[in-house]
Parts: sequence; C-alpha cells; structure tokens
Amino acid sequence: MCLFEIGGAFYSIRDSLEKSIGPAASTLLYLAGIQGGKRFANSAGRIGMIKVGTEGLTDCIEIFSQAGFGNFFISDADWREPRVIIECDTPTAFEAFAFKENKHSAKGPVCDYTRGVFAGFYQELARREDIMCLEVECRASGSRHCMFEIGQHDRMMTKAMGARPKK
Repeated sequence: MCLFEIGGAFYSIRDSLEKSIGPAASTLLYLAGIQGGKRFANSAGRIGMIKVGTEGLTDCIEIFSQAGFGNFFISDADWREPRVIIECDTPTAFEAFAFKENKHSAKGPVCDYTRGVFAGFYQELARREDIMCLEVECRASGSRHCMFEIGQHDRMMTKAMGARPKK
C-alpha cells in the first residue's frame, strides 16, 4: 500500500511544478522516477528481493503494483530488441487517477513519474543507460488503460517525435 494521498498530494505537486516550470515538469518527474526506479532495483537486487537481470523487471513491477501505484503487468516483451510493453488496467495508474480524481482532462499522457520508474528499473537490471520509456496510452487523456513501452533510447525518441500532434 502506498501511504501517500495521491488524489490531492501528488496532483498538487505536479500542478505546482507545472505552474512554476511549465512543460519541463514532465521531464523533472520522469528523471526523478528513473532515479527512484534504479535505486529500488539496485537495493532489492542486493538483498535478493528480486531476480537479477531483466527477469527482475517482473518482480519490480509486481512490487510497484502491490505498493498501490496501479495494477501493472508486462503484456509483451522482447528482451533482445529491447522492447517491453507494460499495461495498467484497473485500478488506473496513480498519476492518471490523480488527474481523474481532480476532474482534470489531460491532452496527452501524464504518468511521467511512473514511466521514469519503469525506465529506471530496466536501466539498472539490464545495466543499460540507453533505455527510455514512453507512455503510449493514458486513461487521463481518455484511453481505455495506461500503456507504457520501454525500448532503446534512439528508437523511442523517433517514436515519440512521430507521435507528436501536428500543429
């Protein structure tokens, strides 16, 4: 269980960041998530709480879910590519929940901290810094569920740039 009032507290943190630094808030939350994910995977691996290597990703995601951040699961994985799809059905991912709880309709994905945590897990477990995570679907912006894709940085950047709405 997560002992953090997500609907109000986390939403207020994000809202304050966005008012202070604008769109850079998403990057800040993503980078914070990476650091948190890496530190957790490292310490959990050292004490034998999770499997070593990429197999430990499933363990990390299960623990993250059990902590109350959402009901996450790996729906597809190609460890050689690398490409991992992580989904969250019900309850929704905690960041999307915070937006919906505050009746805020998002224009795009909002689960930046979560995608950072997933990237950090993978970076630490695979010992690769060239890994990135995108949120490709988000309940806060009207999707059926939240879906994340982990992959090699250059490929994911290309995908992110192609996914930008045209102005």
